[in-house]
Amino acid sequence: MEHPEITEDMIFQCFAAAQQDPDQNKTAASFVDVEEYENQIMYPEFARWAEKAGHRDLATLFRKVAGEEKLHAVWLRELYSDIGVPPRGEDTQRAIDALETIKANCDKLIKMNPQGVVEKALSVAIRVEEREYLDIYPRFRDQALAENDAETAAVYQRVIDSEQQHAEWFQAALQDFQSTAAAQTA
Repeated sequence: MEHPEITEDMIFQCFAAAQQDPDQNKTAASFVDVEEYENQIMYPEFARWAEKAGHRDLATLFRKVAGEEKLHAVWLRELYSDIGVPPRGEDTQRAIDALETIKANCDKLIKMNPQGVVEKALSVAIRVEEREYLDIYPRFRDQALAENDAETAAVYQRVIDSEQQHAEWFQAALQDFQSTAAAQTA
């Protein structure tokens, strides 16, 4: 029985994007929902794939970033203590469902092509982090600034800076991964 190839776009569908709302409290709740999803589900799954493929160093990197994603949610919760457990966003639920759908096939592909799955996970991680620090979170920061909420804007800026660092870490890891793979095939 053939299994479909897992593409980078399929994995990217497992990314949940925080949603901006005219109500800054709802924007913050969506942000917390997504950051906790990345902490509890997406990056731990990428770490599991890296571990299964024999890349403990990359698994450690995914887990490190997962921990920092949780920290982002903590920073905002300090300002919005009434968030509690935010409602599961539709985009987050879609991402969870997408990840569950490809999980079994990824496990099979890891056995057949471990390097390919890990390389795609790194590429997706870069896309996720770049989307957050270049597009999504600057809009959240600007929303807070427009409402004269400098404290919340400062938290979003800290997150933007952190997400940029994550993208740089993943980019460096991908370059090392590809260089090592090229050296092994040469």
